[in-house]
Amino acid sequence: MAGFDIERFLDLAGAVKTDDLDWDLCGRIGITPAEARILRYMADTESHTVLYMRDLLAGHSTRDPAITSFLSVWVYEELCHGRAISKLLDAAGYPEPADHYTKVTQGSSVRELIEAIGSHGAAYLTPKFIAVHMTWGAINEAAAAVAYQRLEALTANPVVAKLCNRMARQERRHFSFYYHQAKERMAGDRVAQFMVKTAIKHFWSLVGSGVAGDDNLGFVAAHLFPDEASLATLDKAEKPIRDLPGLEWFHRVTNDTRDKAAAWCAANGPAAVWPERLDRSSGLRMPAAPAAPQMAAAQ
Repeated sequence: MAGFDIERFLDLAGAVKTDDLDWDLCGRIGITPAEARILRYMADTESHTVLYMRDLLAGHSTRDPAITSFLSVWVYEELCHGRAISKLLDAAGYPEPADHYTKVTQGSSVRELIEAIGSHGAAYLTPKFIAVHMTWGAINEAAAAVAYQRLEALTANPVVAKLCNRMARQERRHFSFYYHQAKERMAGDRVAQFMVKTAIKHFWSLVGSGVAGDDNLGFVAAHLFPDEASLATLDKAEKPIRDLPGLEWFHRVTNDTRDKAAAWCAANGPAAVWPERLDRSSGLRMPAAPAAPQMAAAQ
């Protein structure tokens, strides 16, 4: 389709490169407990992407060779993100428990199950519903890319930074496919536009909370996006979504992240954000601590 070369994407696709990363250096420098928790959230989200294939590759989507080809690569690359992060955590002294994947999968929310059943049925009723999946995917990939970029900017560990940079680049390629598909399918189609608007307004939520938990989502939001300057990076990333017909109102990624961060800080206190950065006795060469969150005032 115009604007996205699926053949070039397939030619360039593959697992995120990790064979040149210095795992010993990663372990020697280490990561903070906060970084470990953020990375575990990311790993859990990435490793469970395969569960969403049941929704995306259903009904009329299975008849589109571009979508089936893309999703085949997408789910593999996301799985490899999860594996790469788990390897990094292991090298940094935060190994994954043997039964972690099973426990996280069992904790998936009831809401996600209901949404999966509904979207699966809708995917068989009309090909127009593909636009919902494509828009949903574009939003999540844009948010994921920015989250990796934020951690890359904040960490003092060059191995973490390099891996985050590589994963962010792949997430942006995923976003490009989803976005161009959504844009083409919504253009001039009021039914598709209505379905997208309704689904996003009433059912979309920040990626990962259903798998990794709402408290972990709040923790990640408060640490990666503690102020309006950092939230501005999210707003910029979701701007293309507002260019889609009928979605000019969309600021959900930024606003929901702000709300989650504010709620977490209200429950735990602003000083709980990056406490390691405030403790110079640790000897860690960490960047300056972000400003205390001012989320409530930004509402």
